Amino acid sequence: MVRLLRIFFRLQLVQLRSALEYRADFWIAAVGAILQQLVSIVFLLTFFGHVTSLGGWSLWQILVLQGLVMAADGIREMFADGVWKLRADVNDGSFDRVLVRPIPPALQQFTALASIHGIGNTSLGLVVLVLGLARSDVGWTWWSVPVLVLTILCGTVLTASISFLTNMIAFWEPSAQSAFPTLVALMRDFAKFPLDVYGAGIRIVITVILPYGLISYYPSRLVLGVGDSPGWWATTPLIAAGASALAASIVWRRGLNHYQGVGN
Repeated sequence: MVRLLRIFFRLQLVQLRSALEYRADFWIAAVGAILQQLVSIVFLLTFFGHVTSLGGWSLWQILVLQGLVMAADGIREMFADGVWKLRADVNDGSFDRVLVRPIPPALQQFTALASIHGIGNTSLGLVVLVLGLARSDVGWTWWSVPVLVLTILCGTVLTASISFLTNMIAFWEPSAQSAFPTLVALMRDFAKFPLDVYGAGIRIVITVILPYGLISYYPSRLVLGVGDSPGWWATTPLIAAGASALAASIVWRRGLNHYQGVGN
């Protein structure tokens, strides 16, 4: 496991160094990612210019939700964006090379791409998170920071696993143009707002089927002290990340068994 982790980070370092060779592209991508995420922040500021709360949550408390989701997804973009190349690789036959190398295929696919957008998203997400926490009435305890760190890490695993899962559709439907993975990925935006504002159907989807809400809403309630928040809610990010990673692992093995190569 230690050897695989070392290989993983070395491969990602190569990808990041390659991206940094073009300084102008690097800054354009990073700033572009920040500007893209700022759209939702501007919307919130405009919305809260007319109301004082949303579902009982203040602007600063909702910024905590936003920051957690943005930071987790940004880290995923930096270290696991290669899963978005899976459909194209299967479609054009490049995936065959992955299967003959002496490195686990999943690790190779994860490190096939490191997105510079992730640096901008992570940076802005952490700034928004810290700003939201600083302006909220947080009763800090010894476990508050560990829960937040765990939430971001688990959120990274969750978003990477779900992205991997949805792109595995290529093993059964080898079309590089499927919109399904993008549609599922956009569902994470629901986790940027308190679940109280959604109907029962949406709450079930983003807590059970696509458990994005488990890595933002519940741990945030616990840290912020919103309502009656039991301590076991700190484990919800672990549950979400573990379940999604297990599901991705199972489907990945079945996908590899089903794959026959581009010539078949």
